[in-house]
Amino acid sequence: MMMALGVFILIIGFLGYRVMTLSSTGSSSELISLTTDPNQLRLGFANFIIAVKDEKGQPVNNATVFFDLNMTTMNMGTQQGNATSQGDGTYTAMGKLTMKGPWKISTKITMPDGKEMDKDFMVNVN
Repeated sequence: MMMALGVFILIIGFLGYRVMTLSSTGSSSELISLTTDPNQLRLGFANFIIAVKDEKGQPVNNATVFFDLNMTTMNMGTQQGNATSQGDGTYTAMGKLTMKGPWKISTKITMPDGKEMDKDFMVNVN
């Protein structure tokens, strides 16, 4: 019984290490980030600031950053397009938040070399 438990712990430990290793190498979660202005979202217009970095952590200019903004609990219409480059790997998009609650910003980044990455962000409007 103790031997089986030891083997089980060893397998779980190996798999855990493997998952941590896979998730920490170049995933879009580390390369794409979002901030908002205002920081505490409220009804009305808001800027969504999307930062894009390469695998070396350097800002990426000349990427195409597509965004799609919609409420998660009710379709509030299409708000999508390409974000505008601000330089230094930063891109901005403006959206109108018309209802309180959870909203999702989906991004699709096309890097200058053609590689594509997707990342979704959840925000809450108070």
